[in-house]
Amino acid sequence: MRSTNKTNNSYFYPAFSAVTAAKSTKPVIVIDKIKNADNQVYAVISYEPNRNYLLMKWIGYATEEQVKIASLRMLDWQRQNGIRLGCKFHVHDTKELESAWAGLVDWINNDFFPLNHQYGLRYNISLLSPDLFSKLSSLALSKKHNVKVPTVLCETLSQAEKWLTEKYNEL
Repeated sequence: MRSTNKTNNSYFYPAFSAVTAAKSTKPVIVIDKIKNADNQVYAVISYEPNRNYLLMKWIGYATEEQVKIASLRMLDWQRQNGIRLGCKFHVHDTKELESAWAGLVDWINNDFFPLNHQYGLRYNISLLSPDLFSKLSSLALSKKHNVKVPTVLCETLSQAEKWLTEKYNEL
């Protein structure tokens, strides 16, 4: 179901469908591990080819500037691959995030989402953190009701994957 691009030997995965998910199980592709000044990983970006979404796994404490830096790496990936792969979903797993990022909500809503929308992003999914401040940040983003890239809140990754699978089937 994949085809080789002869110019750079990269693989092209067609947009997710229930048929491709049932027939293939490609491994998740780690795109980037983002580290702080102490060389500790605070975010990992992965591409899930079976369900065609980009996953950002947040780990530990991250400043708002670090959240912005990692988010811009997602934008870089979306710019390079989003339309070609038909990737319409970003999933942010904040389950292990131990910090607030509410100061970035307006930037995400007014700048980050519109830029990603140009490259195919249609939905943002946030897995709610047990950390109160991170959870409040996710809630603040979802309340912005962005028309181009709405934020959907989920409790688990499996719940998010079920939701995005249903959405892909509607598209």
